[in-house]
Amino acid sequence: MENLLYLNAVMPYIYLILFYTSSKIQDSWVLLYSICFIGMIIEIIFTLIISILSPDKSKLAKVNLIVKLIQIPYYVLFFVVATGIFTILMALAGAGIFVLPILIAIDAAVFATTVIPAEICTIKLKIDKKISVVKMLLYLVVNSWYLIDIITAFAIRNDYKKHFIAPQPANQF
Repeated sequence: MENLLYLNAVMPYIYLILFYTSSKIQDSWVLLYSICFIGMIIEIIFTLIISILSPDKSKLAKVNLIVKLIQIPYYVLFFVVATGIFTILMALAGAGIFVLPILIAIDAAVFATTVIPAEICTIKLKIDKKISVVKMLLYLVVNSWYLIDIITAFAIRNDYKKHFIAPQPANQF
């Protein structure tokens, strides 16, 4: 079930392509933005449901880490493209101010799809008494910061490896 969240790794690239496509076709802005908006809402709800219902939070933490790593090129590209679009449109009589909310919404929706599973994994670690309250609060806060959330994802994954994956018995030949 957790493997369905690998779709979260691909969706940001699709949103970026749709955003680029909509800039080329003048009549499609409303339609494509509506599709993106609905897609993002469905993706966030989908992520929340799968994260909560996931029976194996260790696997969820691993999938979330991999998704975050796959999204790194997207974020680099997104920030470069978003900055360029905003700068160019601001130079054209301030029109960039109207695009900025859309760029922020896309970014927030994509980021939410990796924050939700990490937060649920962190809470599960605390419920199972595998981490302290201080560590839980640190994970919950730091997980919502760009770039540092990848370090937190590694830490959460390591906590699951340390506490939930049983050591393999040695072969006795």
